[in-house]
Order: sequence, then C-alpha cells, then structure tokens
Amino acid sequence: MSGTLDGIAASIVFNLKLGLNPGQVMQFIASAVYGLTAFKGGVYTIIVGIVLHFIIAFVASAVFLYAYPKIGILRRNVVTAGLVFGLGIWLFMNLLVVPVTKIQPAPFDAMAALVSGIWHMVLVGLPIALIVKRGYNRSPVI
Repeated sequence: MSGTLDGIAASIVFNLKLGLNPGQVMQFIASAVYGLTAFKGGVYTIIVGIVLHFIIAFVASAVFLYAYPKIGILRRNVVTAGLVFGLGIWLFMNLLVVPVTKIQPAPFDAMAALVSGIWHMVLVGLPIALIVKRGYNRSPVI
C-alpha cells in the first residue's frame, strides 16, 4: 500500500511541479540505474522504475516489521513511530541512497523537500506502521 500511495503522490506532485506524467516519474526512478538514458527507454524503463520503487517500499516495510516487536516505543506510539519512520525513509533515500545513484543532482528546493518529507511521513511511514500493528494484533486463526 505504501508503495502505491507514494507512487500516486510522486506522480501528482511531479506533474504539478514539472509536468511529468506517471511513466516519466517511474523513468526518473529508473534513472538511478540508467542515468538520463532511462528517459529514452520507453516502457522498459517505466517497468524498471516501478519494480525498483516497490522493492524500496518492500524493504522499508520489512525493516519496520522486523523492528516492531523488538522496539517497545514502536508499539506504544505507533502513529508517531510511523510518521518518524516515514521521515527517516525520506532522509535515508535522499541523503544516502540517491547520491550514490546515477540520478542527476538538482538544486535544493526547501518547499519540495517539505512536501516530499510530509508525504513520506503520512503516505509511506504511517501506513506501514498501522498495517504492521494490525498484523501483530490479529488473533491467530485456528
């Protein structure tokens, strides 16, 4: 779910800001591997971008799922934990992952960073936390 919500948010924001369509947003993600040639790759690089995007969402979800039973504050304050986790995902991706990819650097834009940070908190981290909590709170079916 978080990957879908993130993809929709990115498509809307980058359409409004840069006029990109959803396929171009996925090609931007693929440009992490292919550089600028990703934008000339057609459907292939759109699919690569989608796959990379959902791998990242899966790994982020797996990290929270692994940490949830081990770190008490995640269970006690799941909403806050989810929001902080979403911001952490955004920071991790933008400060550690993106700089070592082939994505072309862009000048810092404070408003874009604020919007992106908030959407990652609300549409990525929070759904992950709430879904993990729901999964742990379910009674086993016998």
